[in-house]
Amino acid sequence: MLRVLDLKETLEFYRGAFGLTVKTEYLDEDGLRVYELGFPTSSEPLLILRHDPNARIPRPDFAGLYHYAALVPTRKSLASTYQALRNSGLAFEGFADHTVSESLYLHDVEGNGIEIYADRPREAWSRFMTPPTSNRDADIRRFAALNKPLDFASLLGELGTEESARPRPFPDGARIGHVHLRVTNLERSVEFYHTTLGLDIVANVPEIGAAFLSVGGYHQHIGMNTWHSQGGNQHTRGEQGLDKFTMFVPNKQVLDQLRSRLLAVSHGMREEGGGLLVADPDGIEIEFRVGKQTSPRIPEI
Repeated sequence: MLRVLDLKETLEFYRGAFGLTVKTEYLDEDGLRVYELGFPTSSEPLLILRHDPNARIPRPDFAGLYHYAALVPTRKSLASTYQALRNSGLAFEGFADHTVSESLYLHDVEGNGIEIYADRPREAWSRFMTPPTSNRDADIRRFAALNKPLDFASLLGELGTEESARPRPFPDGARIGHVHLRVTNLERSVEFYHTTLGLDIVANVPEIGAAFLSVGGYHQHIGMNTWHSQGGNQHTRGEQGLDKFTMFVPNKQVLDQLRSRLLAVSHGMREEGGGLLVADPDGIEIEFRVGKQTSPRIPEI
C-alpha cells in the first residue's frame, strides 16, 4: 500500500501509462480514501493507494521503499511493456540483465521506485542461488557478475512486426514479484527477516550494503539496502510512500506458527482482519495473511 499526496496525478500515471483500472475504492478506518488498482483482465489488485493530502515528506535518509517489482510472465511481455512505456514518454532510469532476470527501472510521479522484470528459467539461477563460500569476497564477485547491461536488440527481437508497431504495456498482466527496502542497519534487518520471520538468505553482501532473502527457492522476495539510508531515519506512520506490504502464507497452520514465533520475541505483533501485522526494525509494517497465490509469500504492495 502506497500513501500518496497527489491522488489525481498518481491515478493518471497508473491508469494512463500502466493501463491499470480502479477495482474498488473505500474509506479506511482513518477516513482516508483507498483505491485498489489492477489490470482489466484480473480481479486481484496490483497496487493499493491511500490518499493522504497531509502525508509527511520523508527525509532523504528515510527507511522505506526502494522499489516494488512488477513481475511480468514472459520476456515478450517485458519487451512489449518497455516499448509501450517508452512510446508514452515515460523516462526510464536504468536497465539491467541480472542473469536470473531482466529489468527496467523507473519512478512514479511521487518518487516511488518501480522495477518491471521478467524472470529467466530457473536453471539460469544456479550461480545466484549457490550458497556463499567462506571467502568474504565471494558474494561481491558473484553479485557483480550478475549485473550486466540489458541487451535491447535481443529483448525487442521477441516482438513481431505488428506487436512492435502497436506495443501494449503489461499485455499479460503482472504481479508483485518482490519488494526492495531501504533500511538503516543491514545486519539488524537481515536478522529480523531471517531469524524472526524465517526467510532464507540468498545473498548477504554487507560490503556493499545489500542483502536478498526469499522462501521456496525463489531468487528474492525481499531485497534491502543501506545505500542512501545507513544510520538514517526510521519509517513512521503517516509518511508519504510505502505504508505497508503484504506477504501471503500458504495456509492457516503457517500463519499460526508465525504468530507463535512473533509472540515469543514480543515484536509488537497485532491481529487485524484475519491477518497479522508486525513492524520490522525500521518501523516498516508487514501484513501476513493466508493467500491464494500458487507461490507462497509473494509480496503485494
